[in-house]
Amino acid sequence: MDVLGKFLHSIAYKFPKGYPDMKDNQDILMLENLLKETGIEIKINEASSLSSAELEKPYTSRHEFSDKYGDRGERFLEKIINKQEFELKDGSKIIIDIDQSSEAVENLKNKNYNFFRGRSKNLIDTEGNTYSITNFKKTPEFGSGKGMGGGTANTAIQESSQSIVNAIAYNIKKGQITPEDLTEKNVEEAYKLADVSSSLEEIKDYILNQPSWVNTFISTANILLSNFPNSSFQQHRGSSFVNKIYDAYKSSKKKAGISMQSDKWNPSDIWMVDPSVLSMDFPTEIDDLNSTLANLYSDNKLVGVSLKKTGKEAKIGTYNLSQDDREGYTYTNSDSRPTNNSVSIIYSDGVITFRTFNFASGFAGEIKGKTASHGKIGQGAINDILKDNNLPLLQSPKILQSEFKSKDEDLLKEFYSNYNKVVEGISEEDFKELVDDKDLNWLVSKYLSTKLSSLIETQSKPIQDEIISEMIRYASSSTKISSVYAKVS
Repeated sequence: MDVLGKFLHSIAYKFPKGYPDMKDNQDILMLENLLKETGIEIKINEASSLSSAELEKPYTSRHEFSDKYGDRGERFLEKIINKQEFELKDGSKIIIDIDQSSEAVENLKNKNYNFFRGRSKNLIDTEGNTYSITNFKKTPEFGSGKGMGGGTANTAIQESSQSIVNAIAYNIKKGQITPEDLTEKNVEEAYKLADVSSSLEEIKDYILNQPSWVNTFISTANILLSNFPNSSFQQHRGSSFVNKIYDAYKSSKKKAGISMQSDKWNPSDIWMVDPSVLSMDFPTEIDDLNSTLANLYSDNKLVGVSLKKTGKEAKIGTYNLSQDDREGYTYTNSDSRPTNNSVSIIYSDGVITFRTFNFASGFAGEIKGKTASHGKIGQGAINDILKDNNLPLLQSPKILQSEFKSKDEDLLKEFYSNYNKVVEGISEEDFKELVDDKDLNWLVSKYLSTKLSSLIETQSKPIQDEIISEMIRYASSSTKISSVYAKVS
C-alpha cells in the first residue's frame, strides 16, 4: 500500500461511509482538515478560473463541443451574444452586457485573447459590475473535465452495464431474462465473463439502482439473444480487442486519405465477440476491413451494437451489411432568404440547413427528415464528399475570416456570383451594401453555404442525388465506407 493509501486507510473510520465521499461537502471539509493536520494545505473543491490561455484552447475530442467550436473563446463569445448566464468563481451567476462590453466582444470576435491577460476588468454585466476573465469559473463547458466529462463517464457505465446484462442472458441464464434476473450475484458473475471499461461497483450501482433503465437493459439483451444466438459470445465495451478494431480503421483511414470520424465509420457502443476471433489481426485497407467485419457479422462471430433507450419493447436492425442497405435520396432545390446566414437544401425526405454553428466557424449541415432529425455533418466530411465527386473543396473559415477582413475583391466577386444564384435578383451594388452591414460570422456562413449550394446546383442530377445521399448517410453512419453494425432502439 502506498503512502496515500495508508493515510486514507488510517482515517477511513472517521467518515460515515467508511471512506471520504467526494460528493459530500462535509466529508471534503473533514478530509481537508485532516490533511492540514499533517502539514498539507489543499482546497479540494476550489474552483479553477478562466484565463486568456484557456480561451485559446481547443476542446478535446471527447468533449461534446469538440466539433462545434474551434476554441473555448468561441463558446464564451456565443454566451455573451445569446445573453446566457456565466458562473463566477464565487458561485454567483451574471449576464454580460454586450453593449457595455463592446471592446471585449470585438476582441473575442477577432480572437485577440491577449486582450484579457492579467486582471484588467474589461467585462461588464447587466448591473454595471466589472470583471476580469479570472473572475469566471472554469466550468465543464469551458473544459474543466467535470460535469460534461461526467456525462461521458455515465455513458461508459451505462454501456458497460448493458454488456453485463447481456452476459447474464447469454452466459448465466442462457435464455430470455426478466427484471428478477438482475441480482447482485448475477451481476458479479457476469462481470467475470465480460471485458468492459467500468468497475464492478459502478455497474452494480447502475443496474440495481437505476429503475428507469431496467426495461432497456432487459429488452435489449433479449432481442439481441433472439437475433444473434451464440452461447460463446463474450461482451466487450472499451476493451483492448475493441480498440484493435478501431486502430485498424484509423490506419486504413490514413491510407485512404479520409477524415471520417470513427463513430461515423461504425457507431457501435458494445461488441459481442466469439472467442475464436479474439486473436485475429484486422486488415488496414478500408475495403478489406469492412469485408472482414461483414463476414464475421454474417457468421455470427462478431456483432457491433449501437444502443438506444428502448422501454419495454425493442426493435433491431442491421446496417451497412451490403450496399443495398444504404438508402438513397433525391435532391430537389436550394433556398435562402436574403438576410439569413444560411442556405437550405431541400431533398426528398426533408431539408439540410448549412451555416456556421458558432462565430465565423463550425460550418456544418443540420439534417432534418420529415419524421426525425438525422444530426449534423461537419465541413471535413462535406469536403470528403466533394472530393469523391471531383469538386472544389470549401475553404477554411479561418482563411475566409482573414480574406473578408482585408476585403479581398476576388472573394467578394465570387461571393456575389454564388449568392445571386441562390437568392437571385440582387444587383452587385445592393449586394455590396448588404455585405458592408454584416458581421464576420454572417459573411463566412453565407459565403460557404451559397458556394456549396452553387456547386451542387451545377452538377448533373445523378451527382446531385449522390452528394445529398452521402451527406445523410454520413450523419446516420451509413456511408459507402461505413461498416456493419446492429442498432437496438
